[in-house]
Amino acid sequence: MEIKVQDKIQDSRIVFTSDFGECIATWDDDEDPDPGRKYTVEVNIPKLITFDDVDESEEKHCLLESDQDDQIHIVGILEDYEEDGFAVLRLEESIICFDSKFDEHIDQLHGKFIDLFVPEIKITSVGI
Repeated sequence: MEIKVQDKIQDSRIVFTSDFGECIATWDDDEDPDPGRKYTVEVNIPKLITFDDVDESEEKHCLLESDQDDQIHIVGILEDYEEDGFAVLRLEESIICFDSKFDEHIDQLHGKFIDLFVPEIKITSVGI
């Protein structure tokens, strides 16, 4: 995913924009990011996702944004969901992988737009 760093805030946290909105994330890389610079990054969700974190979305377009409660709101298509709980969420040409506690209710959302609310995402530059 391509992002543009807007600002660095405390504890390795940054504000960035992408094609999917403005968001806050933890910069999980050895080298500090430069505000105003574009980066190609991998997005990671450190939290183990449960069915309580996921809903079918009324939105039919991808989002990646911070909300008023400092939660990260992600909307994408649940492209793959494995029996071990590994999942792939597609945001147009980008993907976000996450681990979950396997749940048949999540499995039933395969191929649909889902809302995912998490307290944090981590991003790492892939240097492309």
